[in-house]
Amino acid sequence: MQNAILYFLKISGTINNSKQREFQQTVQFIFNHLPAECLSHNLTLDVNISNLYHFYSLWQSEEALAEFKFSKEFDLLSGAFQTLGTPHETLSGKGANAQLFEFNLLDT
Repeated sequence: MQNAILYFLKISGTINNSKQREFQQTVQFIFNHLPAECLSHNLTLDVNISNLYHFYSLWQSEEALAEFKFSKEFDLLSGAFQTLGTPHETLSGKGANAQLFEFNLLDT
């Protein structure tokens, strides 16, 4: 997949401590329903700004990303940021030379 043009989506927002578990469970539910065209996805908690979450996803085509933006899963994700916290920004676009990796099993 080197030199492939991929498309990304990033959504950021602040989630209060009391709502974080519900938010994380909602995002996990969404992860379980993402289509195969979503090549990578994750949820991160910002280390510099308290309670700031970032949802990242990487898509194989512009069409797949556009379709996701009109899906029930996207509405649920946007609604979770809106209802359980304060949305900050939503960014999407084209990126080149993305390298994907995943740790399935780590020896300690």
